[in-house]
Amino acid sequence: MTAPSLRDRLAGGVWGHLVGDAMGVPYEFSRPGSITAVEWGHSGTHHQPPGTWSDDGALMLALLDSLLASGFDVEDQGRRALAWMRDGAYAPGGLFDIGIATRGALVRIEAGAAAATAGGSDEGSNGNGSLMRILPIALVGRDEEDTILVAQASAASAVTHAHPRSRLTCALYTLLARNLLRAEEDRPTALAGAEASLRALLPDEWKSDFEILMGYQQRTGAGYVVDCFWSAWEAFAGASSYVETIERAIRYCKDTDTTACVAGGLAGIYWGVDAVPSDWRGGMRGTEIVSPLLERLLATVGTA
Repeated sequence: MTAPSLRDRLAGGVWGHLVGDAMGVPYEFSRPGSITAVEWGHSGTHHQPPGTWSDDGALMLALLDSLLASGFDVEDQGRRALAWMRDGAYAPGGLFDIGIATRGALVRIEAGAAAATAGGSDEGSNGNGSLMRILPIALVGRDEEDTILVAQASAASAVTHAHPRSRLTCALYTLLARNLLRAEEDRPTALAGAEASLRALLPDEWKSDFEILMGYQQRTGAGYVVDCFWSAWEAFAGASSYVETIERAIRYCKDTDTTACVAGGLAGIYWGVDAVPSDWRGGMRGTEIVSPLLERLLATVGTA
């Protein structure tokens, strides 16, 4: 089998994330052990039409648009996220899901707060609302040095989630996704490289949170950012295909759309866009939103 090209991996990251999100939406908040089959078109939580991504996909696209249009600018990121919450930008339908921490940060931005300082920094502000959207940092910044990627992931997270644990988890995911984009390493090696790179760049005051992140043992598909990362990683690392990754992620139950989009972004990069079933991708709503953004992303290949 021919390895996916960089263009295929970039498209796979975007569509892998969005399709995973849409697949997980109707299963969200399911009780552990209650999901026996994962099927396209399932009608359940939120009562959305098949192929509808949630806040996860919309905010990922908002960040992608910001990076492509304005470079790395957290104030622009905040404005685009606010446009989603207030005007439905980047969404194929109306607003039906938003996290408490994300809403609070965007309300503060709307009231005049700087996006760079809008996110909550207490330990309770460690939901997965920044991890779910962070993938474009790796997609657009794939040729940047580790120092820059870590700084960007950290700052982008802090727009809504400023606690060191959330920022570190976003940085680890970004480095992992970038390593997978390079197609030079197997999955465990890509993760080990991301861990080593992040460890080398840690400020002393964040070391305890880094050890909490790396030592975490639970995989429950919960909304806690560290659990979400490791649940998504296990779903991806133990799968033999994109489809199996999504099935494994959703079967954790709980926060199924986010676990599946975080895992789906990695799986789409690893196996390429053609690994996402054509009937799933073809059934997605909002293609007119995604296609122009994806074309702009793919146009960056070979221009760095």
